Amino acid sequence: MTDRLIIGITGASGVVYGRRALEALAQTPIETHLVMTKPAEITLATESDRKVADVHALADVVYSPD
Repeated sequence: MTDRLIIGITGASGVVYGRRALEALAQTPIETHLVMTKPAEITLATESDRKVADVHALADVVYSPD
């Protein structure tokens, strides 16, 4: 059975921590699932040079926050 982990990114400092967690987990066999809120997407665009698609690409499965 595959180990799975859900990463929820909601904004503010969570964007940095969530992205870094996904980057670290990409080096492991753990399957990552991501939920990223609209405020998190806005924070990412405002405070970094990363794109939402870049963060989504780090996860194995991406869900809509709806």
